Amino acid sequence: MAEATAVSARRFLPRIDPAPLRNRGFRLLFSAEAISVFGDAFHAVALPWLIYQLGGGARELGLIVGAYGVLRLAGTPLGGMLADRVGPRTVMFAADTGRAVLTAAIVVLAAADRPSFVLLGVLVAGVGLGTGLFQPAAYAITPTLLPAEQLRAGNALHSAAAFGAGLAGPALAGVLVATLSPAVAFGIDAATFLVSAACLFGIRSATPVSSSADAPRATIWTVLRSSRLLRTVLVVTAIANLTVAGLVRVGLPEFATDLGGGASTLGWLLAAFTAGSLAGGLFSTGLTTVDHLGRTAMLSGLVMAGMLAVIPFVGHAGALAALAVAGVGSSVTNIMIITLVQQDTARHLLGRVMSLIMLAALGLFPLSTIIAGFVAEAANVTVLFLATGVTLSAAFLFGLSRREMRDR
Repeated sequence: MAEATAVSARRFLPRIDPAPLRNRGFRLLFSAEAISVFGDAFHAVALPWLIYQLGGGARELGLIVGAYGVLRLAGTPLGGMLADRVGPRTVMFAADTGRAVLTAAIVVLAAADRPSFVLLGVLVAGVGLGTGLFQPAAYAITPTLLPAEQLRAGNALHSAAAFGAGLAGPALAGVLVATLSPAVAFGIDAATFLVSAACLFGIRSATPVSSSADAPRATIWTVLRSSRLLRTVLVVTAIANLTVAGLVRVGLPEFATDLGGGASTLGWLLAAFTAGSLAGGLFSTGLTTVDHLGRTAMLSGLVMAGMLAVIPFVGHAGALAALAVAGVGSSVTNIMIITLVQQDTARHLLGRVMSLIMLAALGLFPLSTIIAGFVAEAANVTVLFLATGVTLSAAFLFGLSRREMRDR
């Protein structure tokens, strides 16, 4: 009895399932995505300092980042459509190659005697377009490389790599920008895109994903009309991101200020959530015997909602712990949902289906930050955290109430 309990407990410990990494194509994909995410951190840290170095300020930064976001959003459905038509590997390779060229052009622009903010905005927006093209294809390619029983472990490895790079990348980028220059950081970012493209170029074969007999006649619109699961996933995703995005971008900075801290306190809060998300990716690989992915995703989401709601009441140390647990819940929810949708979707529609989910996640970001700012200003940050927890709980309880989610 004790031995069985110990085995069951070990199943829930963070660990890595190496099975997907035995597949050469997946190893190359894993390397490409890890190095690409690592390079993204250099872009995020270097861009504000480059703008300041060129004599710009908050207005220029806001406009250029806004252009990046708009083009990323526009590129997302296009990336999904192209992934289904020409193949996700081709789209990812083209996106990384294009981003390498555009980022190299930013390096040249930074060294110019009289740089143009308009040209910088165009180049950064182009990088955003490449990111939008890349992301749905990245979710669509995994089922072409791995058998269905390894999808969950593969998605968990992707998540762990992304959050691991998210922890290491910004710190190193900050040191390089401070000690050398933003141009050097952008140069490294361009190099990571080239390495990622080289890895993707090496992916030669793919294992077909089984689909239903009538899949070739289906379109994204017929799938959306007929798939109750997809409609439920889109509703839950939209509501979750409508609340969490504003909480992270507006609520956490306000909370850090209320704690009497500044940027360093905010950094620790964000790092706690990222570390928890990394652990959640590893934790998910241990859930090999969980049969109901949808139910597990919704329950993990409820854990995240509860942790976010208690943050204003538990002090600094408690907030760090709550954010770490919330990060675990967030990763488990995302991995389970992505795996479930990948298993449920015909291969020739994966790119477009994933782009719909990403649009549900990204499209409400501006509205989320506006609402969060209004709530924090009109009431206080405690109300914002509580409202986020309640709204998230309602979304995940809605998911649990739907048979297509609960029983899958």
